Amino acid sequence: MWSILLGATIASGSTVTGNDPIVTSLTTSAYDLATRKLVYVEERKQLDAPDRLGTWHFTYRDVEGKTIVRRQVEFEKSTLTPSFRIEDLRSGYAEGAELVGDRIKVFNGGAADKPYREKLLKVPEPAVVDAGFNFFVERNWNALMKGEVLTFNFVAPSQLDYFKFRVYKVRETRQRQQPAVVLKMDIDQAFLRLFVDPIQLTYDTATKRLLTYQGISNVWDTQGKTHKVRMEFEY
Repeated sequence: MWSILLGATIASGSTVTGNDPIVTSLTTSAYDLATRKLVYVEERKQLDAPDRLGTWHFTYRDVEGKTIVRRQVEFEKSTLTPSFRIEDLRSGYAEGAELVGDRIKVFNGGAADKPYREKLLKVPEPAVVDAGFNFFVERNWNALMKGEVLTFNFVAPSQLDYFKFRVYKVRETRQRQQPAVVLKMDIDQAFLRLFVDPIQLTYDTATKRLLTYQGISNVWDTQGKTHKVRMEFEY
């Protein structure tokens, strides 16, 4: 299972008092790409320092409001390669990544049929983990807007490995009455693209905020398969 759910940049509505943490909350619904039916709701709470990213907590609830998955992303050590852990409360399965020196430890398992496994990876730069992808886009925004195709190594804890991906501009558009741009993210190897669907992302051109995400989710269904969803972020 691929774990690719991309966090947006810091949302508006934050409150700052002196050196107090910036607390930001965002709730987003995920709809099945094929049926357009609601499959889960993502609740995100960001605890950031005034001058740097901190820890983001995610709670995923099913259509009945029951908590099914929890995820935590910690940016203290790195913006592009944060440490993270995601756990399915229904099965006990968990996976994640953690910076250990100049390597990235990946792990998965915990379900009855999936024993725990871990591995230390030496990932070539540019390396990206989980929600760090969105900051990779932000850091390389000008190059992407010029039409450059950028490659990076995306860490996949479910596979105890990393894979070379690419991201590039598809077209300019308008969304919510504002200029926007559509980017596509897919695996760099042509053969593997036959088996791994691309991800489509729409960003607000002015703010660089993620507006729409379409593609594979890191929340699993009751059969252990990942959902393919559309999420629209409202700030």
